[in-house]
Amino acid sequence: MYNKSRVQALATMENKFPGQNFVTYVDAADLTEETANTAQTIELADVLAGEMVTGAAYYLETPFQDASDAAFNSNQFQFGDGIDPDRFIANSQLNQNGTEVPFNTSPGGTSIGRFVYTGADTLDGVFSSMSGKSLSNLDIGKIWVIFGKTDVTDIAT
Repeated sequence: MYNKSRVQALATMENKFPGQNFVTYVDAADLTEETANTAQTIELADVLAGEMVTGAAYYLETPFQDASDAAFNSNQFQFGDGIDPDRFIANSQLNQNGTEVPFNTSPGGTSIGRFVYTGADTLDGVFSSMSGKSLSNLDIGKIWVIFGKTDVTDIAT
């Protein structure tokens, strides 16, 4: 089961985006949705009013798969928030038996990959499954998500 305590701040030398950078991961054990063809939303981190997400990317360390079912060939990932589920990363294939995308930064829709929050929200990873298959059957896989976050109200101090 995913826990937000996995979110780690990166050292200054590791920063890839403006502001402070954070990294977290989700693995197959975190995907617990048992209903076929049903997405699972995992709240990966919190954002506060006045914070700006400055960018996001992911690295697929180990493609997801159901080791006992090669026909399970599609599960996708997007990264956004409670208002726009693909604000920072659009749907990307994570499955070993599909054409997995090992890393991505592409925001969905009309987003430019940065957003200032006027109220508290969560940064969410949305994992989707294919028809007739359940995410809980995936037993292999690990994705790392990195995002930049800065407090725009700090400019006044």
